Amino acid sequence: MNVLLISPPEKSLGFASINSGTQILQGILYVAAAAKRAGHQALVTIADKNNIREEIEKYQPQIVGFTCVTMNYLSVKDTIHTLKNEFPHIYTILGGHHATFMTHEIFAECPVDYICRGEGEVSFPALLDSLENGNPYPTIEGIAYRKDGQVHNADKITLLDNLDDLPRITYDLVAPGLGFSPKIVSSRGCPFNCSFCSISAFYQGKWRQRSVTDVMDDVEIAYREGHRKFWFHDDNLTVRTDWVREFCRELDKRKMKITWNCMSRIDTIVNDPDLIKTMAKAGCVQINIGIESGIQEVLDSYQKKTTLDQIRQAAKTLRKSNIFYLLFMILGSGDQYDTPEYIDQNIRFFESVPFDMLTISILTPLPGTAFYEKITSEGRLISRDWDKYDMLHCVYQPTGVSPQEMESWMPKAYKRIYFKRGLKNISSLMLGFRTGLYKPRRIFNFLRFVLSYATETKSLDESLRPGQKKT
Repeated sequence: MNVLLISPPEKSLGFASINSGTQILQGILYVAAAAKRAGHQALVTIADKNNIREEIEKYQPQIVGFTCVTMNYLSVKDTIHTLKNEFPHIYTILGGHHATFMTHEIFAECPVDYICRGEGEVSFPALLDSLENGNPYPTIEGIAYRKDGQVHNADKITLLDNLDDLPRITYDLVAPGLGFSPKIVSSRGCPFNCSFCSISAFYQGKWRQRSVTDVMDDVEIAYREGHRKFWFHDDNLTVRTDWVREFCRELDKRKMKITWNCMSRIDTIVNDPDLIKTMAKAGCVQINIGIESGIQEVLDSYQKKTTLDQIRQAAKTLRKSNIFYLLFMILGSGDQYDTPEYIDQNIRFFESVPFDMLTISILTPLPGTAFYEKITSEGRLISRDWDKYDMLHCVYQPTGVSPQEMESWMPKAYKRIYFKRGLKNISSLMLGFRTGLYKPRRIFNFLRFVLSYATETKSLDESLRPGQKKT
């Protein structure tokens, strides 16, 4: 079959907006590769309701697949409506976290034909084979559909057993004219269970890792194509420190000089500080770490299994390295700590922690998470406008402040934390420039954001999107 897979246009999260360009979501590239391996034609592009007709007429697909996260689901839904109105004969399928957790709700409001629940590398090619053989109602684990007004086969989330069975992502899977930067996945899932994170729920608490050899083969293919910068899309690359060390040794053995970014945890850095030196020597130039909160009770309620002392130790270790490190901070707790006093305490802690970049978000009850279940059961979910589930809006009712007051703390936090750093901001930006992470345009965007938003002269939307007029 001829398959067109759609990655929606990027919707920026805080500082992510200072990056230029739109990236194709990683999971859909693997699904496309799996369809190609099964003998089908597959192509991935970026589209929404404004250009979906053009893409359909250009590629003439028999089935169109979409992936999405919660905050861009409404855009994807509108695109599917547009497609179905003009091309009712084309089969459609939707996958991703939001589709997996909100299957029944989506079928009730969206004309999509199928929903892929979980990973689609096996189930999607099986669906294609079934459709090609004239069976639109197959029993395939992970593929839900409507028949006679009822939702069928929506009781399971399907996952791969062996990640070394993943297909290779090749450049011909991406539509002409779109940029492609190598993204490497060495593992899926997370062995931790943070209450606000949908990863554990999506992967049902499972964590699986590919072999170093298999991952290195991916890196080498891209290396031969001239790529030297790589991004690990693992939720936590350093779960197994022995795996990371083997990967670093293999890079040296194959004599590949590359730079790469990844995500880690502070307890890993504290327990194995020499690992950072090994990673830096092997070309790691950036580490992203979710610190989340500067209040121990909130960390405990998040089920982070980390301490404030560990945060301080890890920050010192990273500060001594040549690795640029970005920290994530969350405003909000969802419980009794949502008060001005505790929010202020959270900000004061981050004023004391060294970093190269910090991005701040508002605690958001994403579908599938323990936090979503808690807020929903307590009747404190105040919005199901999925566009606002962008980590920048407060969509639940805090116990000690209003949702608007919670949102108002974000510019205050940026202002206090970044302005307290003073000239250290410049040294961090220069490190990012020297390591090749940031081009002058990105540095300019960063400075513009801080000056316009953190000084509260512009709204968040105005600061993230220059040129908008204040109303």
